[in-house]
Amino acid sequence: MSKIIIFGNQKGGVGKSTITTLCANALSQAPFNFDVCIIDNDRQKSIIEARNFDLEDWKGELPYDVVDLDLEGLQEQIHLLDQKYDLIFIDTAGRLDINLDIQQQEITKALMYADHLFIPFRAGNFNLDASLEYLKMVVKLEELRANSERPLHYCGFVNMYRDRSKTNTDLIIEIENLKTAGVNFMMTRLRNYTLFEDINTFNSLYDVNALDKAKLNFTVWLNEFVKILKDE
Repeated sequence: MSKIIIFGNQKGGVGKSTITTLCANALSQAPFNFDVCIIDNDRQKSIIEARNFDLEDWKGELPYDVVDLDLEGLQEQIHLLDQKYDLIFIDTAGRLDINLDIQQQEITKALMYADHLFIPFRAGNFNLDASLEYLKMVVKLEELRANSERPLHYCGFVNMYRDRSKTNTDLIIEIENLKTAGVNFMMTRLRNYTLFEDINTFNSLYDVNALDKAKLNFTVWLNEFVKILKDE
């Protein structure tokens, strides 16, 4: 049985697909060497497009699989995939319909398979408002699955962080309030490095001896991420 992981938020541009790819690249290779699969369930198919582009010049063995599945395909195949891989990342759309109950939400049908949901929080009023609305939905979903065989674990983290930024200062204040209210957050903040945006679907940035600031930041963050997966 695998661990099924989603980076979720209803706001575009907060880095869901990027961090999914960063994690899959690293965790499928040394020193982790997990059997990893990404299910691209987002209508934009950004990870599928990136993998197809990378394949034009790639000659080596694929470090992990990328599978294109719509919601119906996900529902049909997830149980077989669950037996095949150590880790499954589902890259899914985040749109919420404010007029529908949580059980009727399309996104809920995908989230119901997740063992772990990580919510990226990015500075900016629109980003924060969307993230807070998404968090409310996740809390309700956690309650619905509390007594299931595979309960949902969720955790927030700061993505695309910038020093000396008022919007980032405001974000950290809001996160401290959420932590006081009982919401779990990762300690390590992923910063806004160009290298993260330039990543392909093959090469890992994980390097415990890295001198590059972006690689070091990601390495520290991923170590914390892996610890959370092991502890829950």
